[in-house]
Amino acid sequence: MSLIVGIRCADAVVLAASGPSTMPSEDGLPSARQWSKKLQVVSGQAVLGVSGHDGLAQEMALALERSLSEPEKRDISEGMLREKLREALAAPIQRTVAIHRTLQGLPGFGITSNEFVVSQSLLGIPFHNVLRLFKLDPECSLTEITPDLAWSVIGSARSTAEPFMSFLSKVLWESGRPNVAQAELAAFWTLKQAIEYNPGGLSYPIQLTVMIRSEGGSIDIIERGDREMDVMRQVVDEGETAFRRNFHVLPSGQVKVRGREAVADVTTRKRVPEVRLTLDRPRKEQAKKAAEESSE
Repeated sequence: MSLIVGIRCADAVVLAASGPSTMPSEDGLPSARQWSKKLQVVSGQAVLGVSGHDGLAQEMALALERSLSEPEKRDISEGMLREKLREALAAPIQRTVAIHRTLQGLPGFGITSNEFVVSQSLLGIPFHNVLRLFKLDPECSLTEITPDLAWSVIGSARSTAEPFMSFLSKVLWESGRPNVAQAELAAFWTLKQAIEYNPGGLSYPIQLTVMIRSEGGSIDIIERGDREMDVMRQVVDEGETAFRRNFHVLPSGQVKVRGREAVADVTTRKRVPEVRLTLDRPRKEQAKKAAEESSE
């Protein structure tokens, strides 16, 4: 399993990924886990995170590096940028699909697993003095992460992390876009929660990379180390403690709110009027009574 979180700030892009990933096996054996960095700095200009086979991710990074090293016009449009990125990242996938189709059915290969060719990606890249964040679907169509949403989650553990990330975005940056500190904390917290919720599929260490514009206007790409991770872990622990303290419900039915006690509403029970059911008399008794009435 894998998990990658991307957050777009005003002057920064934050990307975070889980640790060692599971590798599919061709011979039917259980998947193997090996250390691999899901976030790669490409040509010192972009950060690429790929959720998929590591070999395919490496080929995509090399293709993107070749594309970014090519000379380009200064007045390149956004449409040309999208086309350039899509062509570069789609080429390795197309080659891999073609190879697997050729080998499919041959002795010793069997049925090709989709895990070797299906992938999703997050790409942070500067363009026209603006730091952009793009999401690439398996067919390599680009979707920009706009300031309206500001974040995206990809990977097989997406269903676990996405609701928690949505909750954090509401709590940490209810109005406007997040700053860098808030984005880093939310990305780290989401990865930590997902790893602890599903320890069999995700694991530490967390990789966290920040692409930020410095005061001089240059773009710096920084990978956070153990020291910064320990600080964020401490902040998360303090935040969880604050949640428990503020939302702790006392056994007596009283809720503690900001140092004072507020009596919870007491459910009232209403007495339902007693209803008695009367059974119909047997038919013989009804016939006897009718006969007596007619004789009179």
